[in-house]
Formats: sequence, C-alpha cells, structure tokens
Amino acid sequence: SARRNGADLAELTENVERALVTWLPERFCTAIFATLDLSTGVFSWANCAHPAPLLIRRQRLVEAALERTPELPLGLDGVVADTTPRAVHRVTLEPGDQVLLYTDGVTEAHDSEGRMFGLERFADFVIRAASADEPAPETLRRLIHDILDHQRGGFTDDATIMLLEWTPGGAVRGHL
Repeated sequence: SARRNGADLAELTENVERALVTWLPERFCTAIFATLDLSTGVFSWANCAHPAPLLIRRQRLVEAALERTPELPLGLDGVVADTTPRAVHRVTLEPGDQVLLYTDGVTEAHDSEGRMFGLERFADFVIRAASADEPAPETLRRLIHDILDHQRGGFTDDATIMLLEWTPGGAVRGHL
C-alpha cells in the first residue's frame, strides 16, 4: 500500500516493519529495499541485515563502492519504537553500471568439505558473463546451477540474486 501511495524508501521500510511487528511480533526478517531512478541513474537502498550490493562498472567489481553498515533485521524489538528512521543510501550510477543484490545464502553455500562459494567467485562469475555479453537471465540461471552444484544439489539457506543495469535513455542491450 505504501509503495502504491508513493512512499519513499524510508517510509516504505518503516511501514513494512510496523506491519511485521504488528502481525508477527515474534518474527524478524532481513530485507533490502531499493529503487533506481531511470532518468538520473540514482540508485537508492535501505539495507536491513543483508550483504551490501555489489557495483560492477566496465566489467570490473568496484571494491566496497556500495559498502555501508547494514542495519538490524526488520521486526527486532525496539527498532520500531526508535525515532531514528532507517538509513537510505544513494549513489549515482554511470551508464552501463550493474548492481548485483544477493542474500548470504549465495556466497555462504558450502561444498562437502565446508568451502564456501564465496564473494570473489560469485562476482567473478557475473563479470565474466557480462564481458561475454551473456544475457542476464542466462547468467543468473547458470550461476544458480553452479551454486547448486557446489552445494551438492540443494540450499541450506535462502539464495536470492537480482542483477540490474542502468542504461540511460531507455536503450536496452541484449544482456539486460
């Protein structure tokens, strides 16, 4: 409802948290709320206990570009009562920049010997696919299969991945 009524990210996050505390007071959840202004390239996000999004520019990971201190998960006691709104971060993307959002179940997927899939392997996979002009849906499909193979065919934690690219002027390239 808040989104449909034009709420900004801070209001949207607060509304979701209030609903969670009201309807499921014994529960909490992690989340990331994000928007991309298609005309300006301003990417905004509120991070509630998720890994920081990754910024890929010119087929290279920009180290720590979107690194911010994550806030507590939604629904934890005392957070809603706090008068300080959750932080909303903003960065202006350059044309062609990609933002990769993911849950920790992706990078923390582990093989039979306990080795994690890892952030470096995850980012490298996406960067190599983008360099080869592979379409994003195919990249993510192959990536999920690679993670599943690494973890012997199943997930022990949620594994969610979202890849977006800002292309000003509405031009859509083949790998969006």
